[in-house]
Amino acid sequence: MHQANPKMIEIARQSRGYTQKELASLLPNISQPNLSKIEKGLQPLSEENLKSISVALRYPIDFFYREGLRTPFSNIYFRKRTTVSQRSLDLIFSDVYIILLAIDDLISEVELREYAKYTFDFSDGWTAESIASRLREIMDISSGPIKNLVEVIEEEGIVLYFYDTAEEKFDGLTAYTNKGIPVIFINKNMPNDRIRFTLCHELAHLVAHIPCDVEPWRDVEHEANDIASAILMPKTDCLRDLKLLSYNKLTGLKAYWGVSKAAIIRRAKTLGAINEATYKYLMIELGRRGERKAEAGFVELDDPKTVIEVIDLLKTKLNHTDDIIAENMALETIDFAKYFEPTSTRIKVRSIRRAI
Repeated sequence: MHQANPKMIEIARQSRGYTQKELASLLPNISQPNLSKIEKGLQPLSEENLKSISVALRYPIDFFYREGLRTPFSNIYFRKRTTVSQRSLDLIFSDVYIILLAIDDLISEVELREYAKYTFDFSDGWTAESIASRLREIMDISSGPIKNLVEVIEEEGIVLYFYDTAEEKFDGLTAYTNKGIPVIFINKNMPNDRIRFTLCHELAHLVAHIPCDVEPWRDVEHEANDIASAILMPKTDCLRDLKLLSYNKLTGLKAYWGVSKAAIIRRAKTLGAINEATYKYLMIELGRRGERKAEAGFVELDDPKTVIEVIDLLKTKLNHTDDIIAENMALETIDFAKYFEPTSTRIKVRSIRRAI
């Protein structure tokens, strides 16, 4: 019998929030130093000890024999990564790791629209404004605000996953599955305007940074912010709204453009619609009125559809139960439910029934 994948042991442990010491305390025959060697692949693991790990971590034995991700995490763009604790990072990354593997399992029996792998390299003369303009053309977005932002991104073959986390410093990240499907993870607990901006920020990483050789001195976060701003508020469409900008106009503009008041103010300054003094005044007013942390005003947001419609198709067309889908993912049913709680659906996919 082939050996268990040490990486999957580490992922399972981190997903349960255990340190090596904490997990070792639950295992009768494995010390913390030995567990460290096992996770590094430096010490063989007996079938008996693997069963003990499986029971302690509440994962099926098959989970530990998975191949694992081939995409290194160094290629994942993560907003505010440096300010998140290592324990929170471990939990987020382990969840992302498991979800990426599970998405490949889900699509093994369905057909999704293939992502075209767009590349817009700043080194080739692309700018934030030109990239944003081209992306709007690709996504067939007419002038003005984007009301169905989630839908138009998913229609390009990009999977969006709204991730439930209590980590306030985590906004989003972008990664590929082993089968080459781009997945954008977004903190679902953020305000809608911040979710929309983060979606475009991560989309910017996907097309302008991940496929490119980025010079180390470039500020990719600033570049992604500029692209996101230009996607959501194109210069030719929003400039009239931003001229003579006042604080009283911000709530209406926020609802119309679907971005935060702070983002509107920054966009107005970038486009030269307001001067430095007005920019500072408006930002000070945001703080004085308590809106730097919690802005007033409502922004609409549509829901991701792709993953949940795939699951619905597996259940209705291929007669899979939650237990069967979970088993195919090498997960317990309770973990399948945690990661893939049903929501409404829209994106169309086609089943591929395998020959028996």
